[in-house]
Amino acid sequence: MIRTTAAALAGVCLLASAAAAGEFGAFVDGEGAEETFYACTACHSELLVVQQGLTRERWDALIDWMIEEQGMSELDPDERETILDYLSTHYNTDRPNYPLK
Repeated sequence: MIRTTAAALAGVCLLASAAAAGEFGAFVDGEGAEETFYACTACHSELLVVQQGLTRERWDALIDWMIEEQGMSELDPDERETILDYLSTHYNTDRPNYPLK
């Protein structure tokens, strides 16, 4: 019971931090934040995204996997480039925006 309560409290704190982070939840403001937010949160929380630290190539492969294996809708090529630019800038291997500030 105590572990469950502590885990729930930690989750609430993390969500509160994410909500305070910006207009698009935990995503930092920047070009592509809106497109990335709506593409990603159609299926899962943006918190799942921001904790990753992937290269552009890995983000690209992950999008392919989500489309092929998870039923994600195909992205318009320009939108995909915008999202990849955003993710590789803000959520790359050095993880400049995680943990949440």
